[in-house]
Amino acid sequence: MPLHCAAVVVKATRSLFARSRTALLHLLAAAVIGVGGGFIAAAFLGSLNWAGTTRENYAWLVYFLPLGGLAVGLLYHHFGQPIAGGTSLVLDAVHVPDGEVPTRMAPMIWAGSVLSHLVGASVGREGAAVQLVASTVDDSSRRMRLPHASRRVLLVAAIAAAFGGLFGVPVAGGLFALEAQRRSRLHANAVAPALVASVVANDIARRVGADHRHLDAITGLSLSWPLVWRVVVAAVCFGLVAVAFIQMEHRVKDVFARTVKYPPLRPVIGGVLVLILTALAGTRAYLGISTDLMYGALTGAVGIASAAFAWKLIFTATSLGSGFVGGEMFPLFIMGALAGAQFARVTDASIPLFAALGLIAVFAAASNTPVTCIVIGIELFGWGGLGAYIPAVLIAVAVSGDHTIYKPSPLLKTHTATH
Repeated sequence: MPLHCAAVVVKATRSLFARSRTALLHLLAAAVIGVGGGFIAAAFLGSLNWAGTTRENYAWLVYFLPLGGLAVGLLYHHFGQPIAGGTSLVLDAVHVPDGEVPTRMAPMIWAGSVLSHLVGASVGREGAAVQLVASTVDDSSRRMRLPHASRRVLLVAAIAAAFGGLFGVPVAGGLFALEAQRRSRLHANAVAPALVASVVANDIARRVGADHRHLDAITGLSLSWPLVWRVVVAAVCFGLVAVAFIQMEHRVKDVFARTVKYPPLRPVIGGVLVLILTALAGTRAYLGISTDLMYGALTGAVGIASAAFAWKLIFTATSLGSGFVGGEMFPLFIMGALAGAQFARVTDASIPLFAALGLIAVFAAASNTPVTCIVIGIELFGWGGLGAYIPAVLIAVAVSGDHTIYKPSPLLKTHTATH
């Protein structure tokens, strides 16, 4: 009996040591991923800022939207079939044992995103950053022949590093990488690496000059009945905005897929449509990322159209749905901020507060990541508005239901069909 007990203790000790060693290696790898992710995020932001500034300096570049669409369409048609699915492909690769994030995703998404922004397509940037970092990390993991358990942890860390480094939200970056894994639960061993990668990436990105603009903190919040009913009604509206965007983007994709059989022509037509929309709107404010609109909404600037959020929704759904490259998150931030600001004007409420609530709640509803978005609110606008962040986000998510911008990728569909 004593020998048996000793053997059990030795076995348990070895198992604990092995797990501790693996956890330590994951943390060290996550820190390295954070460093690389921070540099990539900063460089990527710099290239997109260059594209946006160049377009503003040379106004005639927007007339090349159809030609830019053709270039993006040809690039992805001839070389991008294995990376169809974008961010959803990265999220699904975490759970598919034989899945991979192709190495070619990094240069293609970078080139496609910069070109899309250069000519004025209304697209975001987070999807591209996630795919950039994830493809680089997964390529290294496969070269080192790491087991799937370790590869999936490092992929989660890569998602966290891209998110945290790009948006300056170190805690929310780690939480997004974990919360977005909606298909199956991740083991607890992914939590610490995700947070480490996001924190490190955020720090590195800031140190090398990434522009994470400081936003004014929300203070003096008093949850009186007049504020409560406004938050509840606004949250329902935010959920509906998210659903409207998801439905429109998917329908635009479906229409193009059914009616335009040659894929490279889809963003060409999309570029023409965006030019027509620009003429109808009478402004170029909805082209590109449109950060000025978001900051204007958050500060209560005058002169923003009452239907600005709807215009941005249509521009973005048309751009992404037709095949331009980027992401949905930042445009959703902007739609939400604009919708919140307009709601505040109509109901005589605080414009900065409701713009902030719209910013976090619309993305929460579109991505089904409520915890992440509550923390984004804290990291961007401070603790003072927490009493409003929570109900706004939770109600918006409840309204959106199962609608999500992250649909199953071809990778998951193939894996499900064969298993």
